[in-house]
Amino acid sequence: MTDPASELFGAVSQAYAAHRPTYPDHFFTAFAERCPSHQRVWDCGCGSGQASLTLAQHFDQVLATDASGAQLEQAQPHPRITYRQASAWASGLEAASVDGVLVAAAVHWFAGDAFNTEVRRVAKAGAVMAWIGYLPLQLTSEVLQTCLNGFYATTLEPWWPNERRWVDQRYAGLPFPGEEWPFPQDLWIERQWTLDDLAGYLGTWSAVETARRAGVDPLPELVDTMRALWPGHGRQRLLARWPFMGRWGVITR
Repeated sequence: MTDPASELFGAVSQAYAAHRPTYPDHFFTAFAERCPSHQRVWDCGCGSGQASLTLAQHFDQVLATDASGAQLEQAQPHPRITYRQASAWASGLEAASVDGVLVAAAVHWFAGDAFNTEVRRVAKAGAVMAWIGYLPLQLTSEVLQTCLNGFYATTLEPWWPNERRWVDQRYAGLPFPGEEWPFPQDLWIERQWTLDDLAGYLGTWSAVETARRAGVDPLPELVDTMRALWPGHGRQRLLARWPFMGRWGVITR
């Protein structure tokens, strides 16, 4: 079994580490409070460790795995984090060894029976699972948002992988290995970004990378269009907001 995201995001690993947003601290606190203890947590599909670093503030040991070695090379070292190249279906972790399993912006690539079997194998009794992510970003400028919406839904439509639909659906429909709780509402990820910041982030999208591999780069035209509309010709920082979303609950056998 292969992880289709490994090669795709490995190719943009440096940009991913530099431009992908982190997640609300409040959620990590709530996640840790619901785990049976704070000894060990598995960050599955950790990428370059955006969530791992925050988990390390709450757990004694973070076991962070990703199928992409290139992504892991960009991860920031931390005394409480052990990074390991491994698939979601074969983590190499000991049975009944983790208090929680977190997947940040990645579960749509590998969710299913094989992953759930691995989760149940490594989870302690009462361990908590959380899948977190974010919906498409929102800008404060209506005209700029219109450009971005068209890029996402129309320009990139031929290049988005099938798995993307799960993100748009807030992971609804994917099999969850436990008893779910209501997910926290009204949490946002916020950044103050220039146009170059935004372009760096958009360059990490899977659809952009897939288009580039096919010999098409749709990003420069969008950036040129937005630069003419962006305050300060792209240099002024604007508020970018992502609706934070996900699913969570206690893992059951």
